[in-house]
Amino acid sequence: MKAITLSVCTLAVASIVMAEPPATPVATTPAATDKPPVIPATPAAVDGVVYARSFTLEKGCRFTWSKERPLLASGTLLVLQVDPALVFPRQEAEPVLYVGNQTAERLNHGHKSGHVIAIVPGDIDLEKTPIWFGTPGFPERVDANMARAERALADEAKIKPFSAEQVQAAKAQGGQRVKVADVETLLRDHVAPLILRYSPDEKPLADAFKVPITNK
Repeated sequence: MKAITLSVCTLAVASIVMAEPPATPVATTPAATDKPPVIPATPAAVDGVVYARSFTLEKGCRFTWSKERPLLASGTLLVLQVDPALVFPRQEAEPVLYVGNQTAERLNHGHKSGHVIAIVPGDIDLEKTPIWFGTPGFPERVDANMARAERALADEAKIKPFSAEQVQAAKAQGGQRVKVADVETLLRDHVAPLILRYSPDEKPLADAFKVPITNK
């Protein structure tokens, strides 16, 4: 995976797409001299969950971070503590982030801060749902069978859900479910502040999320 492009669900809204084509903005691209660390062995559990908030979209859209492209009408916004080596931007396949039996959309890189902001379709019971990085690949190519196979590998590796205490603390940070007009509004009003709080080195990305799509 290799890029940040301005498009979540569709090209009409701003987002991160660490998939195949477009170019990463200079502000979030590692320096040419930065040598990518060795990709850790997978499956690899995330280190922690620090924020969790459910959301509903008045105007849904297609979730492009899986092959089936399900409708994203509601979901869960997460901030995860991660091993930076797992999310270092590369010009090749990267470990895919899974939440239960589905892929999650990473909205920032997080290789400097160790925090990744992600979106997952639907309401997630974090006390019963493991979160981990699976086999390096491209999430838009992951179908239900591939996700189940990755889940089986995670189960074999004994990757477990977070404790009730961790989950409750993350929900306390997130607060009550939020209802917003569309994904662009979610990015502007909720994701951008999270980037500034948990991954401030990616401020240019947060600023990009705040700009109305008509001005991009």
